Amino acid sequence: MSTESVLFVFIDGLGIGSGTKGINPLAGFSPEVLRLRSEALGPFPREGICIPTDATLGLDGLPQSATGQTTLFTGVNAAKKIGHHLQGFPSPSLKELIAHESLFRRMTQQGYNVTFANAFTPRFFEQRPRWVSATTVMSETAGVRLRDLNRQSLFMDFTNRSLRDRGFKVPIRSPMDAADILVKLTQTHDLCLYEYFLTDLEGHRGSFESAVTLLRQLDHFLLSIVDSLDLGHASLVISSDHGNIEDMSHGQHTHNPVPTLLWGNIQEVFHPFASGLRLEEVTPLIMEFFERPHNTT
Repeated sequence: MSTESVLFVFIDGLGIGSGTKGINPLAGFSPEVLRLRSEALGPFPREGICIPTDATLGLDGLPQSATGQTTLFTGVNAAKKIGHHLQGFPSPSLKELIAHESLFRRMTQQGYNVTFANAFTPRFFEQRPRWVSATTVMSETAGVRLRDLNRQSLFMDFTNRSLRDRGFKVPIRSPMDAADILVKLTQTHDLCLYEYFLTDLEGHRGSFESAVTLLRQLDHFLLSIVDSLDLGHASLVISSDHGNIEDMSHGQHTHNPVPTLLWGNIQEVFHPFASGLRLEEVTPLIMEFFERPHNTT
């Protein structure tokens, strides 16, 4: 294990929108962490920074999840590679790209201890779905085990309420309890990834009021992580694949930049890009952080 670890929280469908009330739910309350308005970013607790990140991938059309996530986690512009944005789950060609170029593959090949914190239900293992997410492909092709519903994992709904609604006998978790799980996993791994995608679902299907409720809860969860991490030994990266929930006026993805939020020593390698990033630059910079001489045992 390296002397410093990274917790990477991926939030699907979260862009930097305007401060227009009634359109951007982040303007409907006073966030502590998600202070993401195009007119003014931050300030962020514990000296966090936010770098606006271009998620359009240099192509016309709305950014989409399959190509956006593949790009984010490989450092390769997946949309340019296949010639278009691709929604939903990665295609065979994107799976091949993930298998060879992903952040997890690069980390495990160099001997780092990597984990994917998300929990999967028994049905996933018993009746594997035909289509799986980029993060699932990344984990499986890098030999990173998928977690079941146990105390050392976190469902994509970190409160577990959606699982309880489906009849699973799991504890309801507060945002603070959920954050504690990720912080502890980060203490025992070089890289810990957690994926949250209710933001994208809410952006497509929800109301402004329900989006505010969801983002309040997410903000509380993220603040608990920021407050709990030992930033002398662990860094936090929060990013997204495309915009959506920041504009509830149409239920579609957006061209807005996404945030790359950073806490801890990893800010140093991102500093030259403080004025703006491209989505494909995030993974190479995370790798650069780990490859620095003082970050290895």
